[in-house]
Amino acid sequence: MRHTITTLIAAALFALPLYAQETERDDVRQAYNLARQTGTVEAWDIFLNNYPDSPYFEQARKLRDDAVVKSYCNERTTLDQLVAYIDNNEAHEPRIKTFYANLVNNPTHSYRHENLWLGFAGCTGTVRETVTPARGKAMRNTYEFNAQGLLTRAVITDDRGRTVTHDYDYAYDNLHGYSLKNERSGKTTVRYVPFYDRDDRLSMYTTDDRSRITYTYAESGTLERMVIVHGGITRTRTYNGGYIIREDVSDGTATRYLYDFDTATGKKLLCGIKRYKGNEVTAEYSIKYRVDTHARITWAQFSHNGKPLRTIERTYTD
Repeated sequence: MRHTITTLIAAALFALPLYAQETERDDVRQAYNLARQTGTVEAWDIFLNNYPDSPYFEQARKLRDDAVVKSYCNERTTLDQLVAYIDNNEAHEPRIKTFYANLVNNPTHSYRHENLWLGFAGCTGTVRETVTPARGKAMRNTYEFNAQGLLTRAVITDDRGRTVTHDYDYAYDNLHGYSLKNERSGKTTVRYVPFYDRDDRLSMYTTDDRSRITYTYAESGTLERMVIVHGGITRTRTYNGGYIIREDVSDGTATRYLYDFDTATGKKLLCGIKRYKGNEVTAEYSIKYRVDTHARITWAQFSHNGKPLRTIERTYTD
């Protein structure tokens, strides 16, 4: 009898660590299942921080990365949210980087859309612009950009006082993000069809008016060249670090863009333009400007060969 009791006690003592291990495994399993059920980035971060030695760790990390992608690669994500992610994460999720690049490389995006040589610096909301030539009447324009920074409407006034309205529609899919679909002006509608390369990057647009836009990327994945074919004219735009630095036209003319680095905002701002015919400089433009805290130009004065040409004033409504 004494032997039996001793044996039972020993067996119980031996079983205690096993029981503790089973309990710990149950806790880990429950925590993992809870994180999976919740499915948020925060839930996976909590699990990964609390159970770094878990057998579920690698799978949890993969699911966390998937949750990060889903939280940014969706129809509701704003340009500001994407920019914050790109600026604050050195090791970008490849899918998010591609999603962001496809967005900003649209020809109507506020990072790419160029008007009167003055870019929009990735703005959203409404931009009201007054263009005052050295001689003549002021022209007033309005640009409306959505939360993703894509131009949805442009109301342009020409030097004769005539106003033309352009409206833009976009398509969306979860793999590639947003793409330009239609451009409407009066009774005319131009339809765009996007194409993507094997890495799901935007590679070309074709239109039903026989225009074409093609994209070339550097090894880093940033835009290196955009070629626009329209009306029998080919324009080749060369970019460096997201900024246009040169445009070559098939008629033999070219434009070179010069920048200053603004230390207050950490952005490059256009300060000069040179026009060429072959190797000969045909015109030079210098630019003085004022910017807001977001590096958006609020006032700019263009001079041509040292003489005032036009002044541009802009107000922004986010």
